[in-house]
Amino acid sequence: ERKDAGFAGTRKEVMGTDCFLPFGYCALSLKPAKDPVVTPDGWIYDREYILESLLQQKVDKQEALKKYEAQELRKARQEQAEKQEQDSREFEEFRQAEQGLLSQDARHKRALTKGGAAEDERPEKRLRQGELLVVDKAKAREKSFWAPQCTQTAAPADLKKADTAARCPMSGKKLKIKDLIPVKLEVTDQKLMDQGGGRGMFCCAVSKHEISHQQAALLKPSGVVVLESVLQDCVYKDMRCPITNVKLKGKEDVLLLKQGGTGFAAHNEVEAKSFSLLRSFTGDARTQ
Repeated sequence: ERKDAGFAGTRKEVMGTDCFLPFGYCALSLKPAKDPVVTPDGWIYDREYILESLLQQKVDKQEALKKYEAQELRKARQEQAEKQEQDSREFEEFRQAEQGLLSQDARHKRALTKGGAAEDERPEKRLRQGELLVVDKAKAREKSFWAPQCTQTAAPADLKKADTAARCPMSGKKLKIKDLIPVKLEVTDQKLMDQGGGRGMFCCAVSKHEISHQQAALLKPSGVVVLESVLQDCVYKDMRCPITNVKLKGKEDVLLLKQGGTGFAAHNEVEAKSFSLLRSFTGDARTQ
């Protein structure tokens, strides 16, 4: 009914090629990588930006760890103070009982309890005629909603122990500097590179075909990038790099790189959806 009335609906839009990152671009700077490196998961970064990201993660996590340690220290001190207070209270009760200052008779305890309750249940003092009511403003402000400095707030949430390991910005997996693999990307159009880059700017080192959305592979020992279609004929046959002739240990030395995006639905998820709901608050407390 809401959809028919125009109060709700799903908006769909097809994204074009410009919405996807071309092959060989840094996943952080979104620019062609000048000094490209690859993570063990196949993500391409510019060395400058990924090192800066890992360093900033280390700094932020060290600060979070210091705050967590300070919080645990405050908790330990508070628990110790409460324990000392409890011990001193028990010692004082024991001392009074030993000196006969505090009776252990149950009748006396009931009398003391009734006396305390009676004092709390006393009726408020009535004002005489012409007498003004004296109001303690400081006490009235303690629970005032309109006084922000006196409004009661919830206790801050406890901090969790921070993980000090740096992670890959794209995959979220742990990443160390020594895990970064240098890459030799071959440029097809140097003029386009100097102008800021573009799609299909890098090519296969063997076939010289541009790499736009095709699956590319990195030969770890040499850092050469080739198309996946070249692996079977030129790499797996002799287990050597066809450019540098470096020996490969096995297929574990071949790393598949993340593909560049396109505007085709067969290659990428190109449809974006957003649901909007307009509702009247009067008589309708339901939420989306």
